[in-house]
Amino acid sequence: MSNFSNVCAETYHETSATRASAFWNLFSAVVREIRIRRALREVSTLDDALLQDIGLTPGGIEDAIRHGRGR
Repeated sequence: MSNFSNVCAETYHETSATRASAFWNLFSAVVREIRIRRALREVSTLDDALLQDIGLTPGGIEDAIRHGRGR
């Protein structure tokens, strides 16, 4: 084995905590995406006048939900 492969084998050690953390990150991302899509469906049912009242345009709904409105 080369010196490089020895270093890689020694430095890469996946623990159960690392796997649990990766699983938790994936789970959190899925839950966040579900919430975003639910909010998108709800807000997209509003008419243009109501969107204008809250400072949104139909084209800016997704950006506002995903990233918040500018201050």
